Amino acid sequence: MKFIIKKKTGKGYNKLLQIHKRRGCYADTKNDNSKIPKITIRTDILEDLLREQGYICAYCMKTISLEKSQIEHIIGQSYIDEEKKEIGKLEDTNYENMLAVCQGNFCEKETHCDSSRSKYQDKRPLLSISPLNQSDMNSIKFTQSGVVYYGELDAKTDMNYDLSTVLNLNCTSIQEKRKRIVQAIKFLLSKHEFDKKFANKTLALWKNESLENKEFCEVAIFELRKYI
Repeated sequence: MKFIIKKKTGKGYNKLLQIHKRRGCYADTKNDNSKIPKITIRTDILEDLLREQGYICAYCMKTISLEKSQIEHIIGQSYIDEEKKEIGKLEDTNYENMLAVCQGNFCEKETHCDSSRSKYQDKRPLLSISPLNQSDMNSIKFTQSGVVYYGELDAKTDMNYDLSTVLNLNCTSIQEKRKRIVQAIKFLLSKHEFDKKFANKTLALWKNESLENKEFCEVAIFELRKYI
């Protein structure tokens, strides 16, 4: 995960805001009177989300595109609280309740991210960790073998349960990808004798958010900071 700042300035956000005020449903809108096929308000929303996330999945940080992403509701659309209030329906059109995520099929036989979370909606309708919470994101770490965890590696916390089980972010393929990034960073730094200036320069490249974030960028950033 990577900290996400909601910019709320795009075309999708502005259209959705009007629907949210009317308590309508964005999924039922037509083609916005557009002559271009498949250009719907959902597409506009997803484009806004992708831009503010730097085109990486809000959960696993895999590179995503308009064609290979989907809208995730932080508070699930079917969530009903203890007082029987249908909070999920109320938040359905709230832009601040939306993220862009991958299709959850990067780990071959295993699902992850939103696709994995859907299996836990009844038992665990709310996540204890959010990419919109900077404090949460500051506490995420990665091992040399590519395991992602919150706070302490072996701590049996709700946050670690959500990362490893609900979102399945330690599935084989994703963990291996993170491991390779750690190894690549260490190899690169070793060629420059772990020079701090070079590490800082490399860190700046990985933190560059002018348009698109590098895939699994926070893994490299976490590793590079150890040598600065």
